[in-house]
Amino acid sequence: MRERLSMDKDWRFHLGDPVQAKESSHKAVYGHAKAGGSRGPAGIEWNDNEWDTVHLPHDWSYRQPLDRENGVPDFGYYPRGIGWYRKKFKLDPADKGKQLLLEFDGIATHATVYFNGSILERNFCGYTSFVVDITDRAYFGDQPNLLVVKIDATVSEGWWYEGAGIYRHVWLTKTAPVHIVHRGIWVSPIRQVAGRWLTNVETTMGNESEAAVEYQLISRVAQADGNILAEELTNGSCGAGQSAVITQDLPIEDPALWDVDAPHLYKLHSTLVVNGEEVDTTVTNYGYRTIRICSDTGFYLNDRPLKIKGTCNHQDHAGVGVALPDGIQEYRIQRLKDMGSNAYRCAHHNPTPELLEACDRLGMLVMDENRNFDSSREGLRQLGNMVTRDRNHPSVVFYSLFNEEPLQGTPIGRKMVKRMIRAVKKLDSTRPILGAMNGGVMEDEGTVDVTDIAGFNYMNGGYDKFREKHPNQPIIGSETVSAFSTRGNYISDNNRQIFDSYDREKASWGNSVRESWKTINTRDFVMGTFVWTGFDYRGEPTPYEWPSVSTHFGILDTCGFAKDSYYLYQAFWLDEPVLHIVGHWNWPGQEGQKVKIMAHTNCDEVALYLNDILIDRQPIDIYEQYEWDVAYEPGTLKMEGYQDGQLVKVSEIQTTDEAHTLRVETQKPVLAGDGRDAMAVNVYAVDGQGRFVPTEQSKVSFSMKGSGVILGVGNGDPNCHEPDRAEERSLFNGCCQLIVGSQAGEEDIVLTIEGNGLQPVSYVIPVQPAEEPPFVPSIDERYINNWLITQEIAEARPDPNVTIHPTDMNSWEKVDVSFGALQMLRGASGYVIYRNQAPVSDVEGSGRPYLWFHSISGDVEIYVDGRLQLKQFILWPESLEVPLQGVELKNQVTISVLIGITPDMYSPGIQGSVSIRTK
Repeated sequence: MRERLSMDKDWRFHLGDPVQAKESSHKAVYGHAKAGGSRGPAGIEWNDNEWDTVHLPHDWSYRQPLDRENGVPDFGYYPRGIGWYRKKFKLDPADKGKQLLLEFDGIATHATVYFNGSILERNFCGYTSFVVDITDRAYFGDQPNLLVVKIDATVSEGWWYEGAGIYRHVWLTKTAPVHIVHRGIWVSPIRQVAGRWLTNVETTMGNESEAAVEYQLISRVAQADGNILAEELTNGSCGAGQSAVITQDLPIEDPALWDVDAPHLYKLHSTLVVNGEEVDTTVTNYGYRTIRICSDTGFYLNDRPLKIKGTCNHQDHAGVGVALPDGIQEYRIQRLKDMGSNAYRCAHHNPTPELLEACDRLGMLVMDENRNFDSSREGLRQLGNMVTRDRNHPSVVFYSLFNEEPLQGTPIGRKMVKRMIRAVKKLDSTRPILGAMNGGVMEDEGTVDVTDIAGFNYMNGGYDKFREKHPNQPIIGSETVSAFSTRGNYISDNNRQIFDSYDREKASWGNSVRESWKTINTRDFVMGTFVWTGFDYRGEPTPYEWPSVSTHFGILDTCGFAKDSYYLYQAFWLDEPVLHIVGHWNWPGQEGQKVKIMAHTNCDEVALYLNDILIDRQPIDIYEQYEWDVAYEPGTLKMEGYQDGQLVKVSEIQTTDEAHTLRVETQKPVLAGDGRDAMAVNVYAVDGQGRFVPTEQSKVSFSMKGSGVILGVGNGDPNCHEPDRAEERSLFNGCCQLIVGSQAGEEDIVLTIEGNGLQPVSYVIPVQPAEEPPFVPSIDERYINNWLITQEIAEARPDPNVTIHPTDMNSWEKVDVSFGALQMLRGASGYVIYRNQAPVSDVEGSGRPYLWFHSISGDVEIYVDGRLQLKQFILWPESLEVPLQGVELKNQVTISVLIGITPDMYSPGIQGSVSIRTK
């Protein structure tokens, strides 16, 4: 049956190309040209004992010191470079005959994947998931498998912080030879009439066995509680080495629809049966929903008009770079949902699968975006990869083929888009397609009128003109706003490279929040917006460069702390009353000076009070809002919001005392003790009365006990250069954040936070017992592979230390001893010599090294550098320890094993792996 195991734990990592001696001998060159012959860090004998041990997801870039001199502003001044990952693991002999797939969810950037000494895959996109079939090359039993990934992150695909490394999950999937193929399920519900739906299921099964098979495919539709609603059984046959596509329609009456407010999910259970035995099962999550676009009235979800209230987002987060734990994906989507957002643009690349799963669960529409505008074979492969991976997600409602491409308004771009659209429609014809364009929309021979939707990046004044020319073309603001603000700051300062928060600072090409939303919301034919951006992100520190290392565009900062514009969007996007005061009321020594105060509200009237004295009462235009200049006087500033003359909301800010201690808020109430869960822990400075102190900037330190670990820290300051991998962080305008990950265990986490002049706080994070998900453990033993053996059995005892000429590839044969005894030795009489070379100077451990033969028999003599180490007659195969006596521990020693053979020996020779260990 199918198994899916995590490969995330215990990789060896080396930053940069390891130093290795140049090998120019005929033996080295000849061997490297053979299957499994990779040498150096891609080879099994390479010593990685001094390499770091890391767990995935892993991003090495943000862990390096910032580099102003050599760094690139677009990348946030973080170095990238080259890195190597190695993982040694064993497979059970019971896995022989199974199909074995390695699935990489994402590697930044260009990756070369080696397996057991051979290159099996190269991947050229940092955002594309890909699969490596290791079925033919896997070892089983004692012999370890070696997976090596070399990553060249000097190559960039974007103009933002992209990270570097294996920054998403890696999986090992084991299936029977007859199985449902990878991504072989596509569920496409089709609405009929009167609440009736057909669950159209397309299943691709593969037969990697050596004979034709008769199969039975059973598909069952189940509710979230497991209740089976429909079932269909299909019989068929499939030839050896062939695949078959099975189409089924399962009728459903009145399913609960997936919607942004009620994201109901269903499960498809697929079971493949051969000769009465279940050989494979898979479970696919999906939902029932309809989408429709109209050039006059916009977007419809389940026949309900829905204005798209979306944000554009890159994929990094404070503390962890682009290597986000799954729990942080959920945290980010929930923060956007709480703001009133209903849509997420994956800018400018397809995301990690866990983000789409969070969008499915939480009810967030998704624009899934292709990274590279490319109609070549490689470009279409990347595009198809996105579609086949993501098409079962009900949250995905748009495919975007490109973003702001110079060819978007040209005949060449038109031909490219047509080819790309054909490729997508062949795989999924149910979702509309667009390109995110910053020009070229009025060109007759461009791309805009061959896509389903016209995507407008900015061009805020161009909607009406475009509609006059293309009245039947739906329009969406695929990227809008680009406003600047710095969280908790209310005075712009070019010297400090910070912005105020009154929705007036914006990029030259952009608009304020209010301008953009008014333009879009007052035009029914514009189906909605995707604001640049939901979160601040590393890199592209527009309009400044150093010391700014991240952007100012976000509605939330890099930690997910809300800026004031967050509440303006709530006023626009939520139905409930919203009333937020823009500003704080801590201005010591500035009594009598004017302080700008602004309302972000959807109330139609607001009254402003200072220390219970009415200052003003004003009607509010929702697209303009209102602001006051108020003479500062310590105390309480209060707003009252009225709707149709009725008081519906009150908000106030107070002058606080100095910070006294810290308040802790966690993303969720408990952490699962499964070794994979994670949560955001937000820390706020408060005074003695527990009131938030928005001006506190002191540094705080963290310590932790229990089943948890600090994965990273941040504070949302776009100009902060403190490391994210640390146990301390400065508060920025009163806030900072930890990312806490779980370790396998059940011990509650006790987090202690201290700061200069602040009362220490101890906070308990409950840990809920949870089973650790199945994973593939790593091993650290040093193995000696690629033995040579004399091709002919000598009648007379030969010199075991005979010299091998460097060009002699014919008197000796290369063998892999892990496969067991050589057939040619059984029933023979005479002598053979095994020969190998291995380093013993760098064996891990403090004791004396020894050779460990997993299985060996015969009249055995073992020599190291010509010195006899052991002489022993072994009738039956057994394991053997050989201490290295009188051997210089150096980079390379020569190991010779002379085996005397007689016809009555059951299984002579080395017939199992050989490793170097220490005692």
